[in-house]
Amino acid sequence: MDIFQFESYLKIDTEQFHEVNVKTLNHYLERYMLTVPFENIDVQNQKPISVDVDHLYNKIVHHKRGGFCYEMNTLFRHYLLEKGFDAHLVSATVHTPNGGWSRPGSHMSLIVYLDKPYVADVGFGDLPLHAMPLDYEDELDIVNDINGSYRAIYIDNDKFHVQKWLGDHWRTSYEGTLTSRSIAEFNEPLAFNQYNENSIFVKKLVISIPKTYGRVTMSENDLTITRQGEKSRTPVTKGNYQQFLNDYFDLHVKIACLENLKSN
Repeated sequence: MDIFQFESYLKIDTEQFHEVNVKTLNHYLERYMLTVPFENIDVQNQKPISVDVDHLYNKIVHHKRGGFCYEMNTLFRHYLLEKGFDAHLVSATVHTPNGGWSRPGSHMSLIVYLDKPYVADVGFGDLPLHAMPLDYEDELDIVNDINGSYRAIYIDNDKFHVQKWLGDHWRTSYEGTLTSRSIAEFNEPLAFNQYNENSIFVKKLVISIPKTYGRVTMSENDLTITRQGEKSRTPVTKGNYQQFLNDYFDLHVKIACLENLKSN
C-alpha cells in the first residue's frame, strides 16, 4: 500500500493534520467517508471479497471503488496504524429494523484509543463524519452531523452501543464489544454476508455516501437524496443507474441485478 498515493486520493492535508490526536483522526475520517462509498456491489455481482490490504488498496484507490465493513475498516485501520494510531477491529451485532438483532459479527467496527476509546467506523453506512467518543451516559459527548446526532455509550465494561437520535429517542444502530479481533476471526460472518441467501447484502443492493449537504443512497429500486433531513426519491432503472453511480458516487462499474432489468 502506497501511503502517499492513498493520502493524495483522499485529499488528506498532511501538513495541517499529522499529530496523533482527535483532530487528525476526524480529518482522516471525514476525507475517507466523503470519498469512498459504502457499497456491496461485489457481493451482488457474486465476486469474492478479499480483505488483503494490498487488494483493498488497489480496489479502492486504483479502481475507485468502495466496500462494506470488513473491507472498509480493514483498510482504514491499516492506514491509522501506519500513522501511529492505536486502532483495533472489534465485533458488533446490528440492531435490525424489526427490533431484533443480526448474527454476532454481522458488523466489524473500529475502535481507536486516544485519551479515551473512540468509535472510528467508516464501514456502516449511517454514521457521522467524526469519531464518536465512547463514555458512560452522564459523561457523553454527542456528535452532531449534517445527517443527525450520534453517540457511543457503554453498556458494561466491554460492551457499547452506537446510537442515533430519532426525534424523541435514541435508537441503537449496533452493539459492539471492546475485545480486539483479528480479521481472521471474521471469516465466518464474512462468508455468511457474501454467500448466504439470508444475508441482507445478498438480498439487496446498497450504495451510500455522506455529502456535505446530507447523504445519497441507492438500492436496486430507488436513489434517495437526503438534504438537510428532507428526502427525495427517484426510481432506478437499467437506463439511468450508471449515470447515478457516476454523478453521486464516482463509481464506474456494472451491477448484474440492474443490467438484468428490462429496459423501460
